[in-house]
Amino acid sequence: MERKDYIATIQELLKGRNEEFDKADVERIRLIRHKDSRKEKNIGGKIYENSLYDIYLYENDAFMTYQSEQLVKKFKNVDYIVSFIGEESTSSRFVGVYKNYGVLHMLPDYKGESLARFDIQEISGFELLKERVIIAWNNPVQWLQHYNEMPVIRIDRGLMENNLPVFVRYEDVMLSYTQLKTIINSNNPEWKSRLESCNCIYLILDKSNGKQYVGSTYNTKGIWGRWSEYAKNGHGDDVELKKCIDSDPKYAEKNFQWCILETLPIKILQDQAIERESLYKRKLGTRIYGHNKN
Repeated sequence: MERKDYIATIQELLKGRNEEFDKADVERIRLIRHKDSRKEKNIGGKIYENSLYDIYLYENDAFMTYQSEQLVKKFKNVDYIVSFIGEESTSSRFVGVYKNYGVLHMLPDYKGESLARFDIQEISGFELLKERVIIAWNNPVQWLQHYNEMPVIRIDRGLMENNLPVFVRYEDVMLSYTQLKTIINSNNPEWKSRLESCNCIYLILDKSNGKQYVGSTYNTKGIWGRWSEYAKNGHGDDVELKKCIDSDPKYAEKNFQWCILETLPIKILQDQAIERESLYKRKLGTRIYGHNKN
């Protein structure tokens, strides 16, 4: 018997979960891998500068628009798409099966080709697999392929649990105020253990205007200790951030986003942390163009 070096194929995992999809003509099913490295993406007439991965996670309506705008010749004979987000190398994360109900309306031609927005709707039955199944994408140059067999290389926890991001790496942390508050107030054990284990240089993005605030932590409770202060009121007593919230009590909830730029040792000295903090302020220009005033 031939020994497999993979868990299963994506076709094997999808089978038996939606009767209509099981009966579909495989010649009219496509696998699609979304990975867009352009700095600016025009989606539905609006420019997005964040990664496609972040658009999928935090602005899903925009992702659905992005997925639905396709060249007519690519999608005119397609009934279903099995959709993936590209990750490192050829690994690709499954994000759902979608039915194509046809052209909603035509768009301006793209490089001389007919472009349209298709009516693409997610179908049920695949919730258990969504965001958890990782495949190796054969031939990464071809982002749209027939229903070719693709090996499943990993099944993980997914991207979200109980409406909170799953902690993966410090570099991947990106929290809204609502998420930060929920993590701190619920004393989430996984997040607490990770955030208490080190200090950091962090950045708060004001999504309403693009302004940034750079700060550092240097206490025995690590990132958790400092970010607990932000969870209380959204500004953590930082002067410029407090001005924003004084003007609108919902300002942090609507606009602030926390991320980690660099981890620091739990026993780092205050002077050392502030020195690193100052470096990032100079790099990002947050004293002149952002919310830092010192």
